[in-house]
Amino acid sequence: MLPYFPFAKGFDLKMGTSLLADELRVAECDEHYVREVTLKRKMLYEHHDWYFLANEETKAAQWEALELILTGLAKNYPQHFQLEKQKDKWHWKNSLLNESQTFVLGDDSTLPHQPLDWAGRQVQEDLILLNKDLYVTAGQLCFPSGWSLGEKMNQHFIKVHDPLPRITDNMIQSANKLLERIPAHKSVTRNNWGFRVCDWLDLSTRQSAAYKKLLHEVSDTLKPEEAGEKIFVRVEHQTLSRLPLSNHILFTIHTYQNRLQHEVQDKARGRALAAFVREVPPALLEYKQMLPFADKLNAYLARV
Repeated sequence: MLPYFPFAKGFDLKMGTSLLADELRVAECDEHYVREVTLKRKMLYEHHDWYFLANEETKAAQWEALELILTGLAKNYPQHFQLEKQKDKWHWKNSLLNESQTFVLGDDSTLPHQPLDWAGRQVQEDLILLNKDLYVTAGQLCFPSGWSLGEKMNQHFIKVHDPLPRITDNMIQSANKLLERIPAHKSVTRNNWGFRVCDWLDLSTRQSAAYKKLLHEVSDTLKPEEAGEKIFVRVEHQTLSRLPLSNHILFTIHTYQNRLQHEVQDKARGRALAAFVREVPPALLEYKQMLPFADKLNAYLARV
């Protein structure tokens, strides 16, 4: 089942943030690691400028993000990752991918890619940098849901969320205040949610036409009793960390997915999902592309 379940307390329009218990746990490693990181690397090879962008002035922040990510992985998953530090000369070993890298911290020439781009190839998470004024200035974004990095680059946090329905305005304003005030070494976390008719990790706007076609093909013929098999629950585990030297914010997104039928095997989860989905306003159902199958989803959940 999904490791994060943002449906248990019912639907509301709050951001739902909490303190991240371990500030070094901005990246997580699970049984899908090799498959997902391999997919990321293939996507970056084929369409690099779509999935990675960075302004030149972000180099210091990129190195800071790399340091946080690698230190955390080595601390939390020593069976998979090792990091040796000899002053500024670091040696990284990734046992899951059977590879290693020696580099000098802060020296771009010692890495094969920009620091954030290289670090992103070591993790399942998408990585976004916002500057002190909360503008998107860099990112490696391979597995987004309905957006793309190029559309959001150099936009303010509030502008980035313009497509959201008006009922979420208060939540976005609260989130903006949180980002302005988040201190160093006090990372926060939240979980975003969605329901999709496929398990594609890349749902960026490159895939919009293909997903829209699939959405209507599946929804038009979907029977309520088939919803458990054909609908996927998608949860984004997000973290926000202030990088103390550059004053940037590192935003990480780890996407977890599961077939709905597997989530409702737990009766308590099934009841929570049913209650949650019933309360989602139509405007948000439309934004999350759930309207075409919402009635059948509700009918299925009512029976579990």
